Amino acid sequence: MNGSAWRVRTWLVLWVIAAWLLGCSERPAAPEARSPVQMHVPKGKAGEVLERAIVAAGGWEQWQKVRSVSFISTLTIFDPRGDATSETIFLHKQPLHQGPIGRLESIGLRDEIVFGYNGRESWMRVGGRWVHEPEEKMFTEFHGVSSTLSFGLPFVLAEFADLELEYAGEESDDDRHWQKLRLVYPKSFRSPIEWAVLYFESKTGLIDQVLAQVNAPFLNHPLWLGRWREYRTVQGIRMERVRSFFPADPAGVPLSGLAAEQLIEHVQFDRPFPPELFHAPLPTEGGALVRALRQIRSAVTEFHG
Repeated sequence: MNGSAWRVRTWLVLWVIAAWLLGCSERPAAPEARSPVQMHVPKGKAGEVLERAIVAAGGWEQWQKVRSVSFISTLTIFDPRGDATSETIFLHKQPLHQGPIGRLESIGLRDEIVFGYNGRESWMRVGGRWVHEPEEKMFTEFHGVSSTLSFGLPFVLAEFADLELEYAGEESDDDRHWQKLRLVYPKSFRSPIEWAVLYFESKTGLIDQVLAQVNAPFLNHPLWLGRWREYRTVQGIRMERVRSFFPADPAGVPLSGLAAEQLIEHVQFDRPFPPELFHAPLPTEGGALVRALRQIRSAVTEFHG
């Protein structure tokens, strides 16, 4: 085979490879066929409390009907005087029933923040720049991971693998009564939440508050009480619209005023998200398709030269 024929053959092979890669990248992903996730609840009192909470929040069958979710969250931080010191707004995107997978996209920032979490690792870009330093990403990582883990409670407690869940007794005040579950996420989740106690209001079966030990370098207190408020029903699923956070003592009593508040709104289920949206983009320039096209251009140049 002479040199010209070899170059033509090489060019054709590269063109076929590139066309195939281009077809794969442009072809919309086929809907992934998933059988309903089986509900796994612990035995005894813990299982009873969880099953009642799932029914109160819309029921297992209704939860299994929704496949993905997007919502907007506004996180407001308050100083000791009660004045708002910062406000952060993110668009959250999550596939459901696949473990804690999520993506956050900032709203209203000149340097756009994009953060992703696949249940074990996270990645982050700011203004198109990759962020690798833990100090630079720790606040967004804390917010992103904790929000991803929190969405879908109590349903996800019957979905997460290796979750430790146990009955933690009952508690009452002057006009309310709670049944409590203590949970510990698997270490592989890299959760900033060491453990959490969920308070289920006995009258409604819904989560009323959460006491958690939280690890985060920027927090000056390890124990936090979150109050779940203003429940709404979206597509048959009941969920909180407001989460209010207070530093607390081991008994769950707030030690000071409101420290932070998260507003969750514009919840939409079953939005079509391509799977690659939740994978970290390659930090190197180009990909397989780009490399193949470069080779084609080089081969064409050589052929004509």
